[in-house]
Amino acid sequence: MADDVLVGCISSFVAEGQCCVGYWIAKEFWGRGIATRALALLLQEVTTRPLHARVARQNVRSIRVLIRNGFTIKRYEMGPETDRYPACEEAVLELD
Repeated sequence: MADDVLVGCISSFVAEGQCCVGYWIAKEFWGRGIATRALALLLQEVTTRPLHARVARQNVRSIRVLIRNGFTIKRYEMGPETDRYPACEEAVLELD
């Protein structure tokens, strides 16, 4: 929430046997530190480690959010095409 407006979502989930995090913030709210703060709050509640995240390599801002919260880049690999997204190179990050 920002100014009493729902601006995005954040979650923890299991994918392919790994505990993961993911988030989305509406573009008009980018650059306000909302994702960084939301992830920090989520990490206080979700204590399972390691946690994993995958981000399109060109999404530098999202990678920065994860790194600010203690994630490290483990590798880059091609992510598959899905119904929602084209295939692209992804940063694979982990929080120990």
